[in-house]
Amino acid sequence: DQETGEVKWNQASMIPLQRNNAGVVTSVLLSVQDVTDVKEREIAQHNALQDAFNEAERASRAKTDFLNSMSHDIRTPMNSIMGLTAIASMYVNDPERVKDCLTKITTSSRHLLGLINEVLDMAKIESGNLGLSEEDFDLPETVESLLSIMTPQINDKKLNLKVEIADIKHEHVVGDPMRLQQVFVNIMGNSVKFTPEGGTVSLRIKELPSRVKGSGCYEFTFSDTGCGMSEDFVKTVFEPFTRANDSRVTKVEGTGLGMSIVRSVVNLMNGTIDVKSKLGEGTTFTVTVYMKLREGDEHDLTPLEGLRVLVADDEETACESACEVLRSIGMEPDYVMSGDDAVAAVRDAEKNGRSYVAIILDWKMPGKSGIEAAREIREIVSEDMPIIILSAYDWTAVEQEARSVGVDAFIAKPLFRSRLVHVMKGLIASDEPEPASEYEVLQQSDFSGHRILLTEDNSIAAAIALDIMGMTGLEVDHAENGRVAVDMLLNAEPGYYELVFMDIQMPVMNGYEAAAAIRAAAEGKGPDGEAIDPRPDLGTIPVVALTADAFADDVARARAVGMNAHMSKPMEIELLVKTLKEWL
Repeated sequence: DQETGEVKWNQASMIPLQRNNAGVVTSVLLSVQDVTDVKEREIAQHNALQDAFNEAERASRAKTDFLNSMSHDIRTPMNSIMGLTAIASMYVNDPERVKDCLTKITTSSRHLLGLINEVLDMAKIESGNLGLSEEDFDLPETVESLLSIMTPQINDKKLNLKVEIADIKHEHVVGDPMRLQQVFVNIMGNSVKFTPEGGTVSLRIKELPSRVKGSGCYEFTFSDTGCGMSEDFVKTVFEPFTRANDSRVTKVEGTGLGMSIVRSVVNLMNGTIDVKSKLGEGTTFTVTVYMKLREGDEHDLTPLEGLRVLVADDEETACESACEVLRSIGMEPDYVMSGDDAVAAVRDAEKNGRSYVAIILDWKMPGKSGIEAAREIREIVSEDMPIIILSAYDWTAVEQEARSVGVDAFIAKPLFRSRLVHVMKGLIASDEPEPASEYEVLQQSDFSGHRILLTEDNSIAAAIALDIMGMTGLEVDHAENGRVAVDMLLNAEPGYYELVFMDIQMPVMNGYEAAAAIRAAAEGKGPDGEAIDPRPDLGTIPVVALTADAFADDVARARAVGMNAHMSKPMEIELLVKTLKEWL
């Protein structure tokens, strides 16, 4: 069309009407039809097919690259595990050497398990089977768990860690803590991976005004001073099998699935995730999620009201955040920004008769550290005044030194209200005992006289479980697969076994099949479908799933076949004892 510039498509047809004596056509019927719409649809379909083909090729190349990199990433920790195992076996008389080897084996094993879990999670996402659980949990525990996981890697790379909270009014929530932790570990793990030595990794947690009644809106901002990403890569960062093709990061291992899983989990939570990055300067991920609120334990804050506290931290935002929390529990805080100023403030307060009841010192301050300041402050104040070290880092290495100079307690950053109340009341208002260690939990638990059945096909896992359970006084019998477990239960007198721990993935008969067979026996149906004498006791015997599959859909499937509870591997001592107390 010369007027509009549009391209028009016409289809012409000619039909001969007359011919002369020589057979030559002398007249025709000419038909011209506008087929622009049809042609445009054909072109659009062709382009769509071409785009789909190009996308399929890109996905195929990405999966090929993924398989190539996975081959390397799996072999590397496996080779380490095999080599370190050989070294440990040659130095069995050198405990320190063996301990070092075992520590490195644990690190490699966890890395390998992480790779496998990401591949399995991606398979669940693609099949639409990824689900969320809904359980009560406390936000401080989730954040502390994240930092305990990441701190060793942060320390290894000599990175600076900054953690702060703002406006956190509700710490007790309902949601899926395991999946939320997965999001956090993936994002912060990338920050640590791609930030060079001496750089900074930051986490800021803020509670935003919520538009949903009964729910809290939480914003988690992860920032780093790492290598950053190009604009093109930012556009694909949430796609599966994606890795930056950059010489600065080619040594970084991983599946390339982590951020795709993160986005899927955040979407399941009806949340949002945004990324801002500048090549060579760093990256910021912001995750916003809504979680249902629940009531936490109420604390009597009367003993803390009006008491003066001094906070020392070289970062003003950290000081202000700590003071905000202290004021929320009725205390009267002051803050200074160095160890020297803390010593001077304590000295002046003692001199003027306005003593503080507690001192909170950041561990890593420039100039005079928290421990050095604590040493001088302890010479000024009485032994009864609590001195507390505040740190975002693992303080295990300095705990002995700190306690020797008069430090009474440690609090992890960020300073959550519930944690502060617990420590302050423990030091000032009560004599609450320290929580027991895992070994003490086992020693304090006595299940003598109870017999249970452990079903586990892996001999090493079985040996570990038998040792741990045996420390509680339990009598434990072992079945190497589900069929053996069913036969042992059928051959035993009713009540002989009081509880069954059931692994899921086993040969011959898996855990789901075994649990179903146990329940069917109560109705007089044998494991092969034959009629047997009914065993009513097997309809009520507690069956607890013991497996690495610990997500919502796995738990639901276990319950559907008659299991009563679910414990994830590796075995957690406190959860084991809690489960035993509940079902025995």
